[in-house]
Amino acid sequence: MDTMRKSVAVIQCILFMCITQSAGLGARYVRPEDCTWEPVPDSVHVSMTCSVRKLEGSVHPTNFSLIMPNHTEKLTIYCTDDQRAVQTSQMANRSFEHLHGLRSLTIERCKFSRLPAKAFEGLDNLTHLAIKTFTTDSRHHTSLRVSPSSLAPLENIESLDLSENNMESLTAELLCGLDRLRLVNLSKNAFSDVLSLGFSSNSHCKPAIRNLEISHNKIGVLPDSGIASLVHLKELLLNHNQITRVESGSFLGLSQLERLDITHNMLVVLPAGLFQTTPRLSELYMRNNSLGAFLPGIFIGLEMLTILDLAHNQLTSLEWLGESDSRVRLTQLKVLDLSNNRLTRLDARAFATLTGLQALHLQDNLIEFIGESTFVALNDLQTLVLSRNYLKALGPSMMVGLRSVATLQLDNNRLETVHPSALTNVSHVQELNIAGNKLSNVPDGLSSLAMLRSLDLSHNNIRDVTNASYQSLNQLYALNLMDNKISNLSQGAFDDLPSVRILNLARNGIHSIEQGTFDDVPGLHYLRLDANSLEDVNGLFGNLHDLIMLNVSVNRIRWFDYALIPVGLQWLDIHDNQIEALGNYFELEQSLKLRTLDASFNKLIDLDSSSLPNGIEIVYLRNNSVRRIQPFTFLGKRNLSRVDLSNNRLATLEMTAFRLSEVPLRRPLPEFAIAGNPYMCNCHMEWLQRLQNPGVPSSHDDLRQYPRIVDLHSVECNARYPVNGYLLPLTRMKSSQFLCEYTSHCFSLCHCCDFDLCDCEVVCPVGCTCYHDQLWNTNIVVCSSRQQSDIPRKLPMDVSAAYFDGNSIAHLTPHSLAGRRNMKVLYLNGSNVETMENRTFSGLPELRILRLDNNHISQLHGHEFDGLVRLQELYLTNNRLRHLGNTTFVNLRNLEVLHLDRNYLIEISVWSLQQNLHLTEIRMANNPWTCDCHFTANLAQFLHERGDKVADIFQLSCVHNETTALPLWEVNVTECHSSTDDSFSAGQHQFQHIGDFVPMFFVLAVFLLLVGMAILMVTFYRRQVSVWFFSRYGVRMFRRTTIEEEKLFDAFVSYSKKDEAFVAQILAPELECGNPPYRLCLHYRDLPMVTGYLSEAIEEAVESSRRTIVILSEHFLKSEWCRYEFKSAHHEVLSNSNFKLVAIFLGRVSYRDLDPDIRMWLKRSTFLHWGEKNFWDKLRYSLPDARNRKIMRSDLNSVAVHI
Repeated sequence: MDTMRKSVAVIQCILFMCITQSAGLGARYVRPEDCTWEPVPDSVHVSMTCSVRKLEGSVHPTNFSLIMPNHTEKLTIYCTDDQRAVQTSQMANRSFEHLHGLRSLTIERCKFSRLPAKAFEGLDNLTHLAIKTFTTDSRHHTSLRVSPSSLAPLENIESLDLSENNMESLTAELLCGLDRLRLVNLSKNAFSDVLSLGFSSNSHCKPAIRNLEISHNKIGVLPDSGIASLVHLKELLLNHNQITRVESGSFLGLSQLERLDITHNMLVVLPAGLFQTTPRLSELYMRNNSLGAFLPGIFIGLEMLTILDLAHNQLTSLEWLGESDSRVRLTQLKVLDLSNNRLTRLDARAFATLTGLQALHLQDNLIEFIGESTFVALNDLQTLVLSRNYLKALGPSMMVGLRSVATLQLDNNRLETVHPSALTNVSHVQELNIAGNKLSNVPDGLSSLAMLRSLDLSHNNIRDVTNASYQSLNQLYALNLMDNKISNLSQGAFDDLPSVRILNLARNGIHSIEQGTFDDVPGLHYLRLDANSLEDVNGLFGNLHDLIMLNVSVNRIRWFDYALIPVGLQWLDIHDNQIEALGNYFELEQSLKLRTLDASFNKLIDLDSSSLPNGIEIVYLRNNSVRRIQPFTFLGKRNLSRVDLSNNRLATLEMTAFRLSEVPLRRPLPEFAIAGNPYMCNCHMEWLQRLQNPGVPSSHDDLRQYPRIVDLHSVECNARYPVNGYLLPLTRMKSSQFLCEYTSHCFSLCHCCDFDLCDCEVVCPVGCTCYHDQLWNTNIVVCSSRQQSDIPRKLPMDVSAAYFDGNSIAHLTPHSLAGRRNMKVLYLNGSNVETMENRTFSGLPELRILRLDNNHISQLHGHEFDGLVRLQELYLTNNRLRHLGNTTFVNLRNLEVLHLDRNYLIEISVWSLQQNLHLTEIRMANNPWTCDCHFTANLAQFLHERGDKVADIFQLSCVHNETTALPLWEVNVTECHSSTDDSFSAGQHQFQHIGDFVPMFFVLAVFLLLVGMAILMVTFYRRQVSVWFFSRYGVRMFRRTTIEEEKLFDAFVSYSKKDEAFVAQILAPELECGNPPYRLCLHYRDLPMVTGYLSEAIEEAVESSRRTIVILSEHFLKSEWCRYEFKSAHHEVLSNSNFKLVAIFLGRVSYRDLDPDIRMWLKRSTFLHWGEKNFWDKLRYSLPDARNRKIMRSDLNSVAVHI
């Protein structure tokens, strides 16, 4: 029963479980387990593929009876059992007898050793059978044996595939009676003798096979009449065997044979009369043998031969072609391939009998000589290939008779001269290749080739192309002059070439080209000038309006502007030059059609929005010197798909630099490569970590406005502090490690920065170095080893970490550190500290790490660390401590690490450490601990309870009689237990008494803290509170409500033309279509650009607006602000005390480097930084209350009012 169940389980893998008919829907099929099916096109039948472990035979054969016979037309079975097994499957008789509708059966990787006599009984309609055991792949190489009558039931079989079965022989009667069988594939088996196939003249029948493939076997000899019974055979494939000898009667009986392939064998010679029994042979392939010569008359009787392939042999002469034997008539031969032989000469009339030849391949021989009129009989020849031979000259009569040749290949010979009349006999040639020779001039006979469309003269020694003979070739389409020695080009070099579309002048050493040289070929589509010595390309391409691709890479070009190239150019390669900027003087980014730009390996320094056309798709900028990418450089480039910025000199990347126009969900995000730059891990780099996971697409609007960084995992950056100069993977950096250095900082809501005493201005102490992260949550002050004698007075109030190590600060007071409530790390180690006052650190409630090691502290009275309720690590190593107060560490409830080693401590109140429940590491060694019984008893109890926390427990020792140091674990403390218990209980009582007051002190401290925070919030952050209330409820707190007169615009926006992408695509849509909507007047959208009226227009725009918004960027300061009429107009209006200015800093603009007039205006105005927290809320708060109006996005154009 168990065996039966297993058998049923195997059967179920290939059963078609359910086929039901449904009205109007046709047949519905259910896929059985481990099987897949698909409908047969234009049929109601299905094709099923099943994977089974193996096929069972003998006692419990695999049962196929449940497969629906009326609907299964094709069945494929794969066996998945261990392929290394000797035999895993067996075929039972009548396994498929009920599948009378089956037309195709394929069984693969089922390791049979034999096919039984009645295996396929019942398959009357089967037309295709394939059985592949792949036993040649296994280590046992089992050979498949086929029963003589196993195929007899297949009366309608047409195609039989028995390849890859490791078969060695077949019975003569196997294929008898199969009158419809046309194709038999026996390739990749182990046949070594043709007679073992059963097709000899002694066969009992004459199979109707038309195509027989026995390639990739081990056949060594073709005997006489070996396949004589295949009288209907038309195609015989014997390639990739080991045939060394062929008998003269090998093809007896094959009178219908049309195609014979015996390539890739070991033939050396062929017997005479071999092909006389195959008069209908039209295709003969014998390449890749070792044929050195042919016996006379070898091709007698092949009058229908059209293709003869003899490539890759050892032929040295062509006498066998029938020049001296009139019985050889190859008049129908169309293609002759003699390439890769050992021919050294072509004698006259060598091809005299090949009058119908159309293609002659003679490349890769040793031909040095071609006799006169050698090709005179080849009137129909269209292709002649003589590449890679040893020809030195073309004589006047060498090409006689080739008037029909369309393709002539003479490349890679040793041609030094071409007779002027040599090419007159190939007047109809369309493609001429003379590349890779030793020509010093353009051949003179080219002018006679009126139909020439492609001319390749590359890789020669041509120096001058003036008045070249190819001029006036009206049909010439492609001209290749690459890798010659042309040094300069002048006008007229390409005169009278109206059809040229492709011109290749690469690798010539050209150092000058006269302007207008290419005007004679205005229809050019593709131009290569790469790998030359050009320094200037001005005026060369202006009239090439049809130019699509231009390559001027690997030259010495220093200056580039988009005005130099045609507007319609789509592909530009300027890599490996000396270009310092992608100029765009005429602001053509909107007009250019450029799609691909390669400007890598140049000297580019800066990129901005005008550096790239708006339609650009692919940009390669790797290996330049790019140090700065201006904000919104890629904004508006909606077709962008890839940008390569790797291996430049970018030290930082601001988030606005990579801002994109929103990418639709149907399109993938553009891919940027940025690795290999010397990045600094500063606060401008953290945003890269927040980009989406490259493998997980996102639909969030913000994430669809930035590219996908494809090599983010390879980006490394230089950490600023505490390990400057150390490269770290950017993806593994913490937010607190992205630091920027600063000397002073004025927050946008701080208005007292111009005064000496300003609490909200952050100033780095003199002589120190300061760092901050992007959100100013981390503020590090580094004053290490600066020979300071005191803690700086102007230490920032929001400092988070301070490093004063290596100084000489003898005395610490509470006043020096008071109010630094955000400080978490304080280093005072190695600073010669001698004394500390009580509550020295009480103003540092958030302190986590305090280092006081390597100082001169001699005693701690007990209240020095009061207020450090969150302290986790305290280092007092290598001081001069002799005394510790009992309550020194009591209030440090969160202490985890305490180092007291290498001091002068004799004893301490060990019981006090029991209150520090979070201690994980204590160091106490290298102190002169007393061996007094009282102390050692307390210490022993402590070590018993907390000894696993003492890192140096085995180095602890006490001093006995002031001379001998004893390990503490060897001191006998048994007698001290009772006294120790009493003293410990007294200590506990004392500690409990002190602990009664702790809750009261804690409540009082929290209350005072809350009151202080409320006062500070109201005093210093009233503007932030007001902005928050305004953004949520529209209420302006702490501000008088003033009624402003109604004006035409809510705000006039003044900006640089190069920042128009930011204004038009980000700022204006947010304000004009937001809630509430504002009416804006944009400088370059709404004002007339006539120079004479610009000043008046700006003045009127400012007076007609309730606010003036100025976009302060590097572009604004270096372009618009430098224009006299622009500056004077702004100065005249903005100097009026009645105006209200809102300044928006775009990019990195130093406040102290601003024009004095602008700095004066900023003192009386509101200024914001693009990208700062709550930017839009702060901007709307700075604008006047918008009137009740509704502006739809479709009405934007109506807002633009020209003044």
